Amino acid sequence: MALKKNRSLLLGIGVVVVVGLLSWWLAQFVPRIGSVTIAILLGVFVGNIWFDNAAGAQGGVFAEKKLLPLAIVLLGVELKLLTLLALGPVAVVIILLSIATSILVSIQLGKLFGFSQEFSVLMGAGNGICGSSAVAATSMAIHAEESDTGISISVVNLLGTLGIFIMPVIIQLLALSDVQSGLLVGGTLQAFGQVVAAGFSVNDDVGNIAVVVKMGRILMLGPVVVLLGAWMQSQLPSEAGKSKVHVRIPLFILGFFVVSLIASTNWVPEGILSALKTMGQFLLVIAMAGIGMRIQLRTLFQSGVRALLFGAVVSAIQILITLIGLAAL
Repeated sequence: MALKKNRSLLLGIGVVVVVGLLSWWLAQFVPRIGSVTIAILLGVFVGNIWFDNAAGAQGGVFAEKKLLPLAIVLLGVELKLLTLLALGPVAVVIILLSIATSILVSIQLGKLFGFSQEFSVLMGAGNGICGSSAVAATSMAIHAEESDTGISISVVNLLGTLGIFIMPVIIQLLALSDVQSGLLVGGTLQAFGQVVAAGFSVNDDVGNIAVVVKMGRILMLGPVVVLLGAWMQSQLPSEAGKSKVHVRIPLFILGFFVVSLIASTNWVPEGILSALKTMGQFLLVIAMAGIGMRIQLRTLFQSGVRALLFGAVVSAIQILITLIGLAAL
């Protein structure tokens, strides 16, 4: 029995890895969609149509529980802990305003749209901080359902991809300066690649400013995830009818900061850091493929359109508030 179970697990892991590899390869031809979104969508297809059995589910669980935390830790290589010091007070205000708006609006609107609090938090974090990585990290901290994680990642990435084309139009219509444009793009678009694509499509100055602002948002991933995890835990009723608050910092968040600190010291050769970054990105793609394989198409069809509308409203409000902030500063 144990041998059969192990074979089933290894088969599931093998399928997840193959889906991740294929997604990584396909992303070369459609870079604006990105390997993470491709992995989610391909995982949903494989898990529901071609490989809908217990082995696939076991592989998905392994990818989510074991590979995802390691991926998040390794992605800390991308951060430099002195980034915020170079941003200046205006950029810091925009970053905090954007993140707070996305999360708070998402939580409130989620109630109106009929979504769970966990799903609303995932959408807010993904939209407000750094897309897929933020959703993945937050989902582990608040113990979200796999379906909520997969749908929110797909929605956030789709909206970010549309933002690549929409943001330059907004900049042109409002005649924003390069500094304002960089703050808007870096402060609102979800994934790092989307920020780069939109920012540099305007001009190099906007692109460079947007990248720095985006790095500042990514730097907020750890603190925000810890706070969201503590807040969600405080909502759980205790046996005595009160809230029970036991703030535990997930190990992968501590690892994320440790790796960031090491990467910031310049002790490690750049070649090693680059290899670790690539490994983290690849493990994230495999983990997302595993999560995708566990999503049931029926659930996706029931919630997908409504979730997309929900995410679009949250994103639009975030952009509007950021523009108001830019005008006021």
